[in-house]
Amino acid sequence: MATVRHKTAADPGEVLGKAVLRAAQRMGLSRSELARVIGRDRSSISRSGIDPDSKAGELAKILIRCYRALAVMVDDNPQQIREWLATENHHTGGVPEQQLKSVAGLVWVTEYLDAIRGKV
Repeated sequence: MATVRHKTAADPGEVLGKAVLRAAQRMGLSRSELARVIGRDRSSISRSGIDPDSKAGELAKILIRCYRALAVMVDDNPQQIREWLATENHHTGGVPEQQLKSVAGLVWVTEYLDAIRGKV
């Protein structure tokens, strides 16, 4: 006799937590740096996920969008992603890696990447 297996829906907070950890890792951000960017304790991100509707969740989604925009431009090459983030950029008015550490900077860099990709 066959057993019926029910698929359980993935927890959105867990999915968002894993996605932002992966994006941060590909961008060369440590868990501590990621925690500062989204305003959450570094250990709680992987342990309990991130509520997508919270402030941290909104910031995590913006960081993922930033990563995806940059990854598309450099064919998802981690070395080029990190190099772009670490290099002074006169269009963004600073070093993107440093700018990501404030909400305004994160939004600005993400909007810049979206604009140069022609998404806006």
